[in-house]
Amino acid sequence: MPKYEEVVNLALRRSLFYPSSEIYSNTPAGFYNYGPYGAAIRRKIVDVWRKELVQKEQMMEIDGAISMPADVFKASGHLTSFNDPITKCKKCNATFRADKLLNEITKEEFKEAMKEEELTKALRDNKIKCQKCKGDLEDVKRSSLMVKAEVGIAEKSSVYLRPETCQTIFTDFLRMTKTMRLKLPKGIAQIGKAFRNEISPRQTILRTIEFTQMEIEVFFDEKEINSIERFNEVKDYKISVQLAGKEKIEKISCEELVKKKIVSGKLISYYLARTQQMYEKLGFSVDLIRFRQLDDQERAFYAKEGWDFEVQTSLGWTELIANNYRTDYDLKGHSSGSKQDLSYVDDQGKKVLPHVWEISIGLDRTFYAVLENSFKQEKDRTILSLPNSVAPIHAAIFPLLSNKEELIKKAKEIFESLQNYEVFYDDTGSIGKRYARMDEIGCPYCITIDFDSLEKQDVTIRERDSAEQKRIKIKDLNNVLYELITGKKKFKQV
Repeated sequence: MPKYEEVVNLALRRSLFYPSSEIYSNTPAGFYNYGPYGAAIRRKIVDVWRKELVQKEQMMEIDGAISMPADVFKASGHLTSFNDPITKCKKCNATFRADKLLNEITKEEFKEAMKEEELTKALRDNKIKCQKCKGDLEDVKRSSLMVKAEVGIAEKSSVYLRPETCQTIFTDFLRMTKTMRLKLPKGIAQIGKAFRNEISPRQTILRTIEFTQMEIEVFFDEKEINSIERFNEVKDYKISVQLAGKEKIEKISCEELVKKKIVSGKLISYYLARTQQMYEKLGFSVDLIRFRQLDDQERAFYAKEGWDFEVQTSLGWTELIANNYRTDYDLKGHSSGSKQDLSYVDDQGKKVLPHVWEISIGLDRTFYAVLENSFKQEKDRTILSLPNSVAPIHAAIFPLLSNKEELIKKAKEIFESLQNYEVFYDDTGSIGKRYARMDEIGCPYCITIDFDSLEKQDVTIRERDSAEQKRIKIKDLNNVLYELITGKKKFKQV
């Protein structure tokens, strides 16, 4: 069975994620819920993002509305340019994304930015039929990805559910400059829902209609793109990149990326490094990740430069992050659309319309990639070898036997003493089954209380990945758990 199927089966079995409103047969595809452990892992991925990027880079974080007026997306260009090339079956009305269909069948490279006439000709030349009923396909046309809604009772107003979280940041920029003493360069961050009318939602949480983005927009003066105070911290750090038109993935230092003019400046090189470093902390090897440089046909309509951050999964290279140099496109468009001057004025009265570097992270895709990267099978064991930073709980507390009051009492005392951590108490089933449940949801440590614990005042602590066990004095347990969770000690050092 492919690893993707195994990960999805585990996710469903442990309610990490599952289809939304699944008890109703007419629920549309492309919507997913997260159960208790899945929600905890997602929340901790967000915590890593906040710590490693938002906090360390002293960014501002906002929380904007999901629905926005049509004028916002007219100014941003989404109403005219945010669409996919589609073709429909003349017989059964099935809909396909033309470029993806051509890629899958011909194994050649067709891009969504290609003209409709080119894609239609390719369909005809390759004699491609409907994949469901073998009927003829219509000519390719563009289909908007925007999701429209109406609000109001007496007077209805048309709004759109945002297709990306960044537009809130752009429309809030003027307020931030006036109320938050903003100084360039400055990142503004946001996490929240976005919606896209995907033609064919598929592969569970990897392609959905409703999804969550961890968004960062770094505002800077174009003339100061090489004036980055902390660049020396990363100048020798190597980024995994695949340059446009090349097959090979190269590891190039941040300094070289700038010197060879592969990127537009130090600011971009710096944030590529910080982004890669964050994913290393989520457990990804640099050999399984890459920044793929986008060519003119692949880049978004607003981007001067673009790098898709991708990880190697069982489904191939999977995009997790869109990194785009958006120039002043957005602020210029919203200045025109709103009739407001969105320029930044510094302490010396210098006026500039900032440029923007974007780090747009798909949380759902990152969540899946973290699961698959951590998924292991060893003989009769299934393990999620999650980094401690994103494990849903730190430790599970087990009395060895569920029918012995003295063991249960002691186990509950220990459970209460460890409330500074995220701990779980379980006295149901055999000890082997309890270990297996914790292995599958990624809990790194299990603490078992047995009859020796009552006499010697110690417990057995078991490590998830190695399944090794050690005896620890109860009085030392709090400190030992802290050192293990924070990485100050490895299990073999305990």
